Amino acid sequence: MTSSTERPIQLLFRSKECVELYTLPATSSSKSSSPQKPSQGGQILYSGKTTFHLLSPNGSAAFIHDASVGLIKCDLSLSAAAAAANATPFLQNSKSIQLAKCSPRGTYLLTWERPSKDSNNNNNSGNLKVWSAIDGTLLQSLSCKKATLETVQWTHDEACVFHCVTNEIHIYTANDWKRVGKVRSQGVASFSLPSVRGVDPNAPGIMEEDTTTHNNKYLFTAFIPGIKGKPARVDLLRYPDRMGRESSTVTTPSSGPGLTSKSLFNAEEVHVKWSPRADAALLLTQTAVDNTGQSYYGSTHLFLLLEKDVKNPTVGSALVVPLPKEATKDGSGTVPIVSADWIPNPSITGVVPFGVISGRMPALASLHHGITGEPTFLLGRAHRNTMDVSPHGRFLVCGGYGNLAGGMDFWDRNKGKMIPRRIMLTTGEEEEDNNTKYVTIKEAADLSITSSSPVVGHQWSPDSRTYLVSTTSPRMNVDNGVQIHRYDGSLVEESALPWDNAKYRPDKLFSAEYVPAPFPLEEDNKKAFHYYPDRPQSPPPRGYTELKGDAADAALNKLRNAQAAQVGGKGGGGGAQTAAAASAYVPPGARKAGGGGAYVPPGARRGAAGGGGGAGRGGGTSLAERMRQEREGSAATVAAVKVTKRNGPVGAASVVGSSAANDDGGKSKNALRREKQRLAKEKAEKEAAEEEKRKKEEELARVAANKADPEKRAKKIRKILKQIDEIKSKAASGTELNDDQKKKLTTEDELRKELASLNL
Repeated sequence: MTSSTERPIQLLFRSKECVELYTLPATSSSKSSSPQKPSQGGQILYSGKTTFHLLSPNGSAAFIHDASVGLIKCDLSLSAAAAAANATPFLQNSKSIQLAKCSPRGTYLLTWERPSKDSNNNNNSGNLKVWSAIDGTLLQSLSCKKATLETVQWTHDEACVFHCVTNEIHIYTANDWKRVGKVRSQGVASFSLPSVRGVDPNAPGIMEEDTTTHNNKYLFTAFIPGIKGKPARVDLLRYPDRMGRESSTVTTPSSGPGLTSKSLFNAEEVHVKWSPRADAALLLTQTAVDNTGQSYYGSTHLFLLLEKDVKNPTVGSALVVPLPKEATKDGSGTVPIVSADWIPNPSITGVVPFGVISGRMPALASLHHGITGEPTFLLGRAHRNTMDVSPHGRFLVCGGYGNLAGGMDFWDRNKGKMIPRRIMLTTGEEEEDNNTKYVTIKEAADLSITSSSPVVGHQWSPDSRTYLVSTTSPRMNVDNGVQIHRYDGSLVEESALPWDNAKYRPDKLFSAEYVPAPFPLEEDNKKAFHYYPDRPQSPPPRGYTELKGDAADAALNKLRNAQAAQVGGKGGGGGAQTAAAASAYVPPGARKAGGGGAYVPPGARRGAAGGGGGAGRGGGTSLAERMRQEREGSAATVAAVKVTKRNGPVGAASVVGSSAANDDGGKSKNALRREKQRLAKEKAEKEAAEEEKRKKEEELARVAANKADPEKRAKKIRKILKQIDEIKSKAASGTELNDDQKKKLTTEDELRKELASLNL
């Protein structure tokens, strides 16, 4: 598919007045020297007060709900006039709908409304309804008192639909709702299905669907909360052959056992994150109270479920995800899980990894192997709580949102480095050469940026080239608006955007999101998983010369002073002189030792004169910044570090270059093997000696107890002999005995001799 036929990147804004559709102009990887100002204003899809909206998975339509009208469908391919004129309800009697979602392929709609009663005070047929997203026909009505849409889920190809009821999960065909299976699980509270198809990157046509629906197999998980002292558990099941002994289908009265099960002793809530290949799932469990008392927010744990065990592919496996020891400053203790998610591209080479942010602030971000769960790469420690990965899996953002300051780090996962940022030196002077030069910022201290407003919404574009951050109501009722960052973190100027953020201030913007990309066409590109191509970092601009060394430092300092002087002049007299007095550029490595106001990229500034204001307070760094650096300690020592393969037990990861990773003393493999055998022999001999010592101590204690109270000992022996007689009767009837019962039978002669010696 060529770029000329690609659908442009679009964004949907929902505000208090209307719902608008904007088209994002083409952006480069760095700031343009002469950005073209686009036409302000977008396409108004609907005017009026709305309660919620949702987009179809392929971005072809938007469903908007107005409490006075109902649910309205807007075709995003229509013109502005045609879209605005279509204000009729798409679904009948849909004014009271409160929740809605689309099926994975966009064929069906699921809505929830509060349960209601008719004129005779009888409950209506159902408040959880399934509709056709094509023509709005009501297909099925179900009942659900809880305000949730997770009790009904479709398979990735929409061939089957699963419905969770009391102690069971019913399975139907999606087109006619005929039951084809039933999962019986006592106390099941929720389940989860992957919304994408498992993809083999070497398959010839990964988007082709299997028309033989009943031959397809679908993985899903079932969560059973803990009750009456029993721990909670999550079962990994597969329809139709591995759903549990008590489950059944229309063709088989009893299904096979589940693939695997994981008991959860500390789990009140479970969030399931499916691998893009639909062959593994992450379980993020959480409790409201931390029994250890180390966290006010409760305790969290992370587990990995696999469809195929490494040693036995016929069954699944469940394991605890080992976290890097660097997640805590002392390398020990309970480690809270802040965030966990998969790299979303199934067609990458090798095993699909997943990312984890763990530890107390400043938390550690790391990448893990998708099968073993071992950490493979450390992104560093910072005040971050979110890891957003681009749809193609190449770029990722570690952000600190919500109650954090909004810091962002942009990484290239393929290269294992933070993405460098180019600063175009467009000073506007008479010298022509000054307009054709740029400087590349590569230091991590300069590449980290902070959003100028609190971040509520954040999302990668479908083409992985831009990143959206928004401040919306009701979470934040001030400074509402949307900012767009390029994949390298540079901010797209507001003059280059088709909307005016002042229009939505202070509290008029409810949400802003990218319109999903269309599904790839099989006839155009059978091996493509994404509609847009995967593009690496853009090369340096043609016709520009990169400045390096002292020339780069001087140019950056000159640009910084010019910008500070410009803003200082606007604020009143003397501002330009204060900015001009700022000290020269100092490399990041020398900033702690000496002073100097360092160049700060525009995206990282809270105020234009922020660099010069701290010149008299210890090297241009504020007291709060110095305190933060002291708290973070050695956070930089674990940034962009590969983790070696573990040779020891789980939880003993070593970083490349550390002493723990090279403690073999340079011995050969045979020497290491012999030493391992010697240690194992010594351990076995020690355990045997301890066992012999324990038996002697027990014998002495038994003799002493007999002398002290022989009647009590005789009573206990008679009780054991009675148990032995019962075991003998079981063995005579053909019952298979366990190891403990067999061991107890061997003690009969010794116990009878001891009882006779008591003379009672």
